[in-house]
Amino acid sequence: MWNDDLTWALGVLCVDLFLAVIAISAFRYLQGILSGVDTTAELSKKDNFAFGISFAGGALSLALIIAAAVNGEPADSLLTEGLNVAMYALLGIVLLKVGTLVNDRVIFHQLSLKQHIDRENLAAGIVQGGNFVALGLVIQSSIQWVETESWDGLIPVILVFFSAQVLLLAVTRLRAGIYQRRHQGHPFQEALGKGNSALAIRYAGHILAVALGVDASAQVVTYLPETPWLSALYWFAVSLGMALMISWLAWMARKVILKGINIVEEVDDQQNVGVASIEAVIFIAIAIILNPLMSMMDALR
Repeated sequence: MWNDDLTWALGVLCVDLFLAVIAISAFRYLQGILSGVDTTAELSKKDNFAFGISFAGGALSLALIIAAAVNGEPADSLLTEGLNVAMYALLGIVLLKVGTLVNDRVIFHQLSLKQHIDRENLAAGIVQGGNFVALGLVIQSSIQWVETESWDGLIPVILVFFSAQVLLLAVTRLRAGIYQRRHQGHPFQEALGKGNSALAIRYAGHILAVALGVDASAQVVTYLPETPWLSALYWFAVSLGMALMISWLAWMARKVILKGINIVEEVDDQQNVGVASIEAVIFIAIAIILNPLMSMMDALR
């Protein structure tokens, strides 16, 4: 039966959905402005799949961030609710653009993802899109971790964001080191620059698994409002351990699941996106399975 509570809930829903659409639209045009391109032309005239995949990753990331902001009890007024959601949507857009700069200039310092996406390099689009979604998962987890949608929660969210950048850098260097060892020192980033989408898919699966591992780490790390720096540092340490565990378990699982298949030849040389997709899913599956296990460990403490 219709009542005042349902009317209020409908109002909150309308405000949140409206702001979500506005935020994703703003992200699209901001991405175009910063890249110096017309997003309409890239998507519909040039049919730039790389740009589309990159933008899709960013849009999904923003949806994850906004979902975390609207989770829980709504604010006392629609205005306060709207301001809270808008605040985290804006924070999400800013952090994703910062993540783009870090990705382009630090993590992939030998490969300009922006330039290669402009050149319609699908591998670059997959890497950028995967990075966006990974950051979205981390930011979503950090918002839920601090258990507040007010301004007080911004500092720990930003701290966790930059901690995640360090983990993504570590994963990238790990994948680069493995690739160079397998290919007589040839650079991993050079292979992505040449359009190896299979490598990009496997890499995206690995960083998404790490992001899910960061989320799982929140299950056992208690946020202390009095010491946000210490809380973020503890979370980073647990997340690093999770990332190492996921990488090792995925390596073991791959030996069983893909037994008899030459991974190096199929993914690195033949650019077999099917095998690469299986590898990516193995990483993600391990991380997904570890999440409830971490919750169980937290409940037993």
